[in-house]
Amino acid sequence: MGTHDSSMSEGMVAPMAPITAAKLPSGEEWGYQIKWDGVRLLALIGEDKSVQLISRQGLLKNLIYPELVALLQGCASSLGRCVLDGELISWTGERPSFQRVLQRERTRGYGGSSAMTELRHPDPGIAPWRSSDAAAASQRNTGASAPAADDSFGLPNRPESVSTSSQVAHGIFPSPPGLVFVLFDLLAVDGRDLRQLPFRERHETLLRLAPLLPNGLLVTELYSDGEALWRWVSNAGWEGVVSKRLTSPYREAKKHRDWLKTKTALLVDVDIVGLKVREGQAVSLIMSLDGQYFGSVSLGLTGEMRALLTSQLVPGNAFADGRSQYGKLPFPTLHPDLKRERIVWLEQPIPCTVTGLEITEAGQLRHPKLASFGRRG
Repeated sequence: MGTHDSSMSEGMVAPMAPITAAKLPSGEEWGYQIKWDGVRLLALIGEDKSVQLISRQGLLKNLIYPELVALLQGCASSLGRCVLDGELISWTGERPSFQRVLQRERTRGYGGSSAMTELRHPDPGIAPWRSSDAAAASQRNTGASAPAADDSFGLPNRPESVSTSSQVAHGIFPSPPGLVFVLFDLLAVDGRDLRQLPFRERHETLLRLAPLLPNGLLVTELYSDGEALWRWVSNAGWEGVVSKRLTSPYREAKKHRDWLKTKTALLVDVDIVGLKVREGQAVSLIMSLDGQYFGSVSLGLTGEMRALLTSQLVPGNAFADGRSQYGKLPFPTLHPDLKRERIVWLEQPIPCTVTGLEITEAGQLRHPKLASFGRRG
């Protein structure tokens, strides 16, 4: 049962953050969710319909995402006073793009607005977790019925499912590009602090809010079959899976072992726009993604490839006059990482595919490796 807490919007703790794990945990005490590749936000809706968007670092983000503020204000009467936890994603039409939402983060005050888009939950072909699963597990383990989720919040009965495999075709629904606020936790509702409730009850209560949510807000599903979900995200090229202990309260930051994140290896189509040159040889490829500097990659570049790139694309007199840059810079400004490098900028970009662990908050690929030249498919 949640307790009344008038300080929820005044003294929020750091959002609960998942711990990196090499593999998924197993057992009936775990539930699994798609890991959405976006920006973490807490949305605080007050009694006066005021909205605050708070980042993981505790920064106010209302000026960066005015369209989300407006959307939440529009449904504030229905939702009431609450605290929502989720990930703001930039939907490309196929999957989330962290690079695109990161570009918005860098605006430091957005002067316009762009439409929030409707997104139906992807269907990995497995049934979502239900409270009846917990009851069945409890009966197997103890012979007693599992306690029902708290029904005292004045919310409508939850839908049978936000998206089930019987309702949708396997895969991803086509949706127009735009921003989506994907919700995965509910910290307070109707002025009541829910953080000490088990996660399964918080998520169940969040799902009961789903009928009240407008386009642009989506509740992410919870699954009991982690291995099946992992196969789906791996095949679909998504970021990974977050495993959550169903009995866990909401704990600050990473002071727990109750939320674990397991990531797939990313495959990213990029453009090679420049070559780092040392001692007359091409040693590294400078990457661009959506017109933005994406870092450089040398791992996977063989000696034969380096020699071919050097002979074909590095003029013998490129740095004869003492300059360090040859060709036209493809970015608005030279990234600080490149200021001490000798670089040949290419007249035409070379498409290629690279792998990596994740896209950092600086907008670069961590531990990149060249997979192939050319585009996938």
